[in-house]
Amino acid sequence: MLVTLRSGAAAVDILAQVDTGASNCLFRREHGEVLKLQIEDGDPRTFSTAIGPVETFGHLVSIKVLDIEFESIVYFFADERINKNLLGRVGGLDRVRFGLVDHDQELYLAPYDFEPS
Repeated sequence: MLVTLRSGAAAVDILAQVDTGASNCLFRREHGEVLKLQIEDGDPRTFSTAIGPVETFGHLVSIKVLDIEFESIVYFFADERINKNLLGRVGGLDRVRFGLVDHDQELYLAPYDFEPS
């Protein structure tokens, strides 16, 4: 899914995977650097994964998915070798109404406060 991350005047368009198993939104370090963030100045957090602990740093950014934009604390990997962008539950999927029809390969996304007429 195409996602735009923004911090101040800097922005970066990236491809991210929707990951309902990821507790938070996690992005490649280089994307935070494009946003001119001092990665290690962020809130340090270690995530437990199947391959072991992963060090990250949290920063407040604006996330835009389709036409939905919101602010969120997201985490950038400390290790530049990690090549993943994950739109997780906290700070991502909890800000939208998300529906997936796997058989039809359809994705439905709306702002969380959207009320159909």
